Amino acid sequence: MSNILLTCAGRRTSLLRLFQSAARERGARVIAADNNALAPTLYLADKGFKLPRVASSEYIGELLKLTERENVSLIVPTIDTELRVMAENAELFATRGCTSLISAPGLIHVTSDKWLTARAAIEAGIRTPRSWLPESVDKRDLPERIFLKPRDGSASQHAYAVSKAQLHEVLPLVPNPIIQEELGGQEMTVDALLDLGGRPIHYVPRKRIRTLAGESIEGVTIEDDSLRAWLAGVLEFVSALGGRGPITLQAFLTEDGPVLTEINARFGGGFPLTYAAGGHYPEWILRNLGGEALQSCFGSYKAGLYMTRYSVEHFTDEPLWT
Repeated sequence: MSNILLTCAGRRTSLLRLFQSAARERGARVIAADNNALAPTLYLADKGFKLPRVASSEYIGELLKLTERENVSLIVPTIDTELRVMAENAELFATRGCTSLISAPGLIHVTSDKWLTARAAIEAGIRTPRSWLPESVDKRDLPERIFLKPRDGSASQHAYAVSKAQLHEVLPLVPNPIIQEELGGQEMTVDALLDLGGRPIHYVPRKRIRTLAGESIEGVTIEDDSLRAWLAGVLEFVSALGGRGPITLQAFLTEDGPVLTEINARFGGGFPLTYAAGGHYPEWILRNLGGEALQSCFGSYKAGLYMTRYSVEHFTDEPLWT
């Protein structure tokens, strides 16, 4: 097969290595691209490349040149800010024989906005936090404890758990805000995979024990006995919206059952735990890309597996570029 490219690769070194393991069995390379010359994944990839920032008008053109020059057959986006542009241009790459591992634009449009996510989930009968927009909320309708965050935010930036009385004090600190009820219970992350046709294949639910900058650095996989029907329903909902490839769900396990809070159409930062528990998504994706039909295997993973992670240094006399 041809080569694989991780875009906006940053610090996704573990994801890179998992794709390298699957690709090398097929005689393929895994290359990486970023705008930062010191992005660590560039130095562990089979080759590292510079791309413009995603917001640049030159981004797609330069990415096209790179994929053609390096014989890339699969692009793996890694961060939220590139999902929309990759989804909108997926067909452009497909006509050149390159698959973008990205959901349909409709799903990206909904899931990149927490208000739209909540509205769509409610219509599908999936419980989400009670939500309000600042311009239309009546403060008397709010619970005593609320959660403020950007509608289009990520990595837990500008997120605040506050009392109703603090609303007007904290609201100016949050760009493009949404107001939601503060949920009780344990927060849960679910790594899931849909095949390239959108059929749900697998999931691994896990608890984030400790996070750093919104990414799990300690976690544990959990049993799905009480979650299987709920997860199946959520993944069918995601599929109907145009979900393809890796999906990361966020939810709270409340006394009244799971409450869905976010859908991210990419690999989560804690995915290595899911891989270690049996979710070998890079291998399965390459098999599917090669024409093999994947079989759904819900519940096939190891529960009770813990992860702890640490930083590893890489030294170089010269950055890849200056």
